[in-house]
Amino acid sequence: MYTKMEYVTMLLVVGMVALAQYVGVNDVIFPEIAALAFGAWVMEDRPWPGAAWTIWFSPTLGAATGVLIVHCLATSLVLMVAVAFLFVLLELKVCRSAMSPSFSAAILPIIAHVEGWVYPASVCLATAVIALLTHRNDTRKARHGKAAFTKPPPRSGHETHRQEWAHYGKLVLFIALVAALCAQSDWLYIMSPPLIVAFIELNHPGSALRRQSMPRFTLLLFACALAGTLWMALVTRLASGPPWLAAGLAVATALLLAKRLRLASPPALALALIPTILPPRFLYVYPLQVLAGSLLFIAASRLWFKSAASA
Repeated sequence: MYTKMEYVTMLLVVGMVALAQYVGVNDVIFPEIAALAFGAWVMEDRPWPGAAWTIWFSPTLGAATGVLIVHCLATSLVLMVAVAFLFVLLELKVCRSAMSPSFSAAILPIIAHVEGWVYPASVCLATAVIALLTHRNDTRKARHGKAAFTKPPPRSGHETHRQEWAHYGKLVLFIALVAALCAQSDWLYIMSPPLIVAFIELNHPGSALRRQSMPRFTLLLFACALAGTLWMALVTRLASGPPWLAAGLAVATALLLAKRLRLASPPALALALIPTILPPRFLYVYPLQVLAGSLLFIAASRLWFKSAASA
């Protein structure tokens, strides 16, 4: 039913949540780890072009950026999210990295009010495990004459450069608008960090996701969020079981949903893990917020980011 690397992904997630429970520090949990492991280990083609070391460095830098913003810029949600987005964008550009999950790493501490440095340390450790195993797999592929990874396509020309930054400007503006909506309504998880990553990847020029069925994509995102909520409710609330068991079952369910819907989307795996860190007041409304956010982001992608489809 599951491949070897899918079992390894589940084991990594279970270990992370179990460690958080053992030390009594929820900041150890980084839901995007499920997405990173799925994209790097399970998908046939890694969705983030570049060397394996970027899987470790970029999200770690993003996590540290997010915590630093919480400490130094404790102001409005809109400003903090916009600044975090801009900083991560610049970091990815300087490092020539395509690791879009870094946005999630930076925005999560802002939404979840994470102030401890345990969080970036945990991200550093977990992503290092993923990067090391990915590097080993890349080396093995290279020995057999297969491409270990793909390089980002080069951009040339003043017009292309201008269009690229105009695209980034639209992304920042829309994320800021969604953050303003969330701040007014208290529906914070309309902009759940994995949804932001999905939105960025959906609007990347030449994105394969844009050729997929959007109703099916929306269903996958919502179903994974619902699965995570249901397992947390059943295991931890009803049966008084450990969160690591709920996390493992949530990821296992998300993997089955991806296979059933024939749609590979790493952010969907992360959405299934978000309930492990949710305050009780958000748990049962979380799937509805993800559904609302999914519809909002996909509508914006279709109406405002049409050029990405042909770029």
